Amino acid sequence: MAQSIASRIRRSLARNGVWGTIKLTFYNVSILLTGQAHDHGYVYDRSFDLEYGVDTSGVVELDEMTNPAGSLENAGRYEAIDPAWFDDLVSRTGIENVKEYQLLDVGSGKGRVLMLGALAGFRNMIGVEIDEGLHSSAMSNMETFNQRVPHADFVLHNVDIRDFDIPLGPMLCFANNPVGQPLFQQFVTKIAESLSAHPRVFVFIYLHANHPEAFSGRNWVEVDSGLMDDSDRHPYSIYSWTS
Repeated sequence: MAQSIASRIRRSLARNGVWGTIKLTFYNVSILLTGQAHDHGYVYDRSFDLEYGVDTSGVVELDEMTNPAGSLENAGRYEAIDPAWFDDLVSRTGIENVKEYQLLDVGSGKGRVLMLGALAGFRNMIGVEIDEGLHSSAMSNMETFNQRVPHADFVLHNVDIRDFDIPLGPMLCFANNPVGQPLFQQFVTKIAESLSAHPRVFVFIYLHANHPEAFSGRNWVEVDSGLMDDSDRHPYSIYSWTS
């Protein structure tokens, strides 16, 4: 624990300088004192990992990522999702039979969403992750998970989402605020162009929906939106494409 804290302090000093590190420390202390840290307690809950023998909990900051497959300029940090949130969000999509759908996780990190998709019964799971370190962790996790859930069909891509071709067929796309606004807008536009060229069923779950304007216009219809655990720190939106 002490080594981890010391490592984070060193990285912060290198990235933010002394004054920036002091301000960041006060910010983190204020979060603890005001109880806001409770809003992110799920990130460090290892119940899922212990049950399936995997390693998906916690946070990986950008400066902890290694050997990216592309630029991290617009990337976001890795943050594990609460399994209960995933199930809740899928239930809000209106999808009647997930076995008919592929699950695409954009910014798939260590693969927790993909494994949750397998447990939910999705036909197959596709992950797209720019960072080689996270991609490697996901590959290891899938190998372990498949020993307990052998039917799960995973395909992992270590690639920039700008270079990823949107698969055909019915799909649920999941994104937990993986990138900044410019790149996210590009990706949503790319999906829209693919759907216009090849009409098909497509549903999009956007957790920590910081850039919902990306879905304005075109043929996107908002299915649902709200706050996870009634916290304004965790907004979500769900969209469906109409041909």
